[in-house]
Amino acid sequence: MSSRRSISRTVAQLTDELDTIPFAVGALVTFVFVAWAAIDTDGVAAAIDAAFVVVGQNLAWLYLGSVLAMVLIGAYLMLGRFGSVKLGDGPPEYGTVSYVAMFFSAGLSAGIVFFGMVEPLSHYQTIPPLFADTASAESASAAVPAVAYSIFHYGISAWGGYLAIGLPVAYFTYRHDAPFRVSTALRPVLGPDNLNGVIARTVDTLAVVATIGGIATGLGFIASQLLAGVSYRMGVTFSDVQTIIAITGITVLFTLSLVAGVSRGIRRLSMFNMALMSVLLVVTFVFGPTGRVLTTGANALGTYAGQFLQMSLVGAAGGAGVQWSSYWTVFYWSWWIAWAPFVGLFLARISKGRTVRSVIATAFLTMTVTSALWFTVVGGTSVWFQHTGVVDIIGPMSTIGDGVSGYVLFGALPGGGLWQALFFVLVTTFFVTSADSSTLALGMLTTGGRRAPSSLNRIFWGVLQGIIASILVVVGGATALRSSVIVTGAPFAIVCLVSMSGFIWWLARKQPTDEDPQVQSRPEDASVRTGD
Repeated sequence: MSSRRSISRTVAQLTDELDTIPFAVGALVTFVFVAWAAIDTDGVAAAIDAAFVVVGQNLAWLYLGSVLAMVLIGAYLMLGRFGSVKLGDGPPEYGTVSYVAMFFSAGLSAGIVFFGMVEPLSHYQTIPPLFADTASAESASAAVPAVAYSIFHYGISAWGGYLAIGLPVAYFTYRHDAPFRVSTALRPVLGPDNLNGVIARTVDTLAVVATIGGIATGLGFIASQLLAGVSYRMGVTFSDVQTIIAITGITVLFTLSLVAGVSRGIRRLSMFNMALMSVLLVVTFVFGPTGRVLTTGANALGTYAGQFLQMSLVGAAGGAGVQWSSYWTVFYWSWWIAWAPFVGLFLARISKGRTVRSVIATAFLTMTVTSALWFTVVGGTSVWFQHTGVVDIIGPMSTIGDGVSGYVLFGALPGGGLWQALFFVLVTTFFVTSADSSTLALGMLTTGGRRAPSSLNRIFWGVLQGIIASILVVVGGATALRSSVIVTGAPFAIVCLVSMSGFIWWLARKQPTDEDPQVQSRPEDASVRTGD
């Protein structure tokens, strides 16, 4: 009897907390996709391929243009007079080290561990169009553009969408008591009285759909990397059914353990991830081709800085570069934008008490440096090991999958077995972090911004996300993961642009800053400092 009452209370807690429309639409989209995949797997695969062409190539201009615009607006906010605006009263809630670790784990961890070796090697094999006249495939000249483009995809541009949601949500939540929801980012456009209106609820619903696509992509890549490690080390192969069971089971297992209190929290997990990454980074730098890596990294950074604008616009006007851009740059931009609702809310949650300048500087400077180090050392070493014949990484990638690249690289270093084991642990802990943060994100998005959604809510989304990720891996692998996020992220590119533009407009009209005492002293601004 007591167990029945406990279950009843749990279900009641779930139903009481739900924001009905976003939850219902998100769940419906998920169930329809899963049912479709079960009935017509080939049809799903064909539709995903078609969507990649229709959306990825035809809307390349939208993704490329919007992300570049958000970067420029972010740079203006960081360098201009509004950089001193505080996101809430009091000192920062978290210390710098913890803040940076959580920032990184939320924004980039799902991709950077998987693509750290994969992307540079891919560009080494197939030169990006921008550098086709200056470098040859699988030659020494391919190393610099291979690393440069990898840094570009995980550099400043990756953070535009996150900041477009995170900054205004933090500002209006902590300074104007607005609800902790994605639609709050549009408060300057909608007005404070319309945050429960049709447009706001539509935006919150789109946020759920975009996040589902982004999370499924992240979990799919990390899960395939876990399975690739098992296949590489133990010779175990996974059938389609076994893949679905394994990925879904792992996701549910971690979700259950996290909501049961096994995890000590995302802050400590993030700190552990950064520490373990640092160990592997140092080991690779010391035992790898250090001189060549340093030279390649310096030239790659110079290339990134000098050709940032050209790299940002390859494929924007169509032409020969659009197909390549759809597979790489547009995919990444759509992924970051699809993650913007989740990461934006998370950044807003941890940034209370910080200034606009410090948040953007952490994103644009600290995170870019961190990404550049990882791709320079790990990615550069992969390219040079492949080029000089130290170890064949591309071969196992073609037979087992891209996810095996890290295990091959670290196995080629002195003491390789140890580094392979640590890399497997790193992939696992990043999966835990992603499972924790993703189910929390969907829980928040479907409960109107509750910071602690119920365990049943998180388990529900954990199960569904595991199923979606596993289906995408089975029906099309990396291509399906890329295509799904390109489709789901498209509408939110417009939301991010409107959000960032509206935030600038609000600050310009109503927000006093420490650098503008005359504005602060105006009587009409007093209400802005204290609330609406």
